[in-house]
Amino acid sequence: MAFDPEFCRSLLFVPAGNERFLESALRGSADVIQIDLEDSIPPDQKESARGAARDAIEQIHGAGRIGIVRVNSPLRLLVRDMEAVMCPGLAGLTIPKVSSGDVLKEIDATLSELEQEHQLPPRAIRLIALIESAEGLLNVREIATSTPRLAAITAGSEDLAADLGSGVDPDMLFLPNMQTLIAARAAGITPLGFIGSIAVYNEPEIFRRWIRRARQLGFEGASCIHPRQVEILNEEFAPAAEEVDRAHALIDAFEAHSAEGTGAFSFEGRMVDAPVIGRARRVLKRHQSIAAAAH
Repeated sequence: MAFDPEFCRSLLFVPAGNERFLESALRGSADVIQIDLEDSIPPDQKESARGAARDAIEQIHGAGRIGIVRVNSPLRLLVRDMEAVMCPGLAGLTIPKVSSGDVLKEIDATLSELEQEHQLPPRAIRLIALIESAEGLLNVREIATSTPRLAAITAGSEDLAADLGSGVDPDMLFLPNMQTLIAARAAGITPLGFIGSIAVYNEPEIFRRWIRRARQLGFEGASCIHPRQVEILNEEFAPAAEEVDRAHALIDAFEAHSAEGTGAFSFEGRMVDAPVIGRARRVLKRHQSIAAAAH
């Protein structure tokens, strides 16, 4: 299946070669299964992990699910990773430590060659950029507009904190996350992320609070490392039933007032104008995308 930026509430990391974790992910409900060749794989196991990653992508594709791969950042490893995992089921690549738009342009060009060699449709493989350095943050606008392959962008909390010499806390994470969100919206791509640490998987109430806030800020999904995080992401990043009903009612009221030649009007005690209607339409579009993908 193709990577759909409208349907990526939860992107679950699974270490390449871990069959037990992969089987669990396939039984679960993550929107995207993200096979990891980077942080979870020791340097001396990278080579063997590449074949396992390709096998995993084929299994994910065979199950009718969306599979992507997080590759390594040094160019010599990244190219080997891309060559090894190219197959019809590969929906995308997560690129860590992106520091400039030129990096993604080089990857785009290499992927175009590989797609042609493997007889895959042009630009079938989408990209997710991970911003994990001060340099990447300074170049985030350029990164967000660097290639049509780029589907989403997110700040990587752990590596970013290490590069900045700071702790992984809300004070540090707020600005980088908002910078990536604003750059993503300006470029018309999907902002992913939340103000918190991905490593917190055994405190569901804290994690839920972070994700709820992330959606209020404008994010549309996030990566996670544990199945118990998946349901929270899927629930919190999807419009609630009451929200969908209200959006329908608001659009109906808008259309009725428009037919009468009225622009702004009152709805449930509040003034309604074009931006409010735009938000309601986005709620319905997202609800429809999630419902369609679920079937």
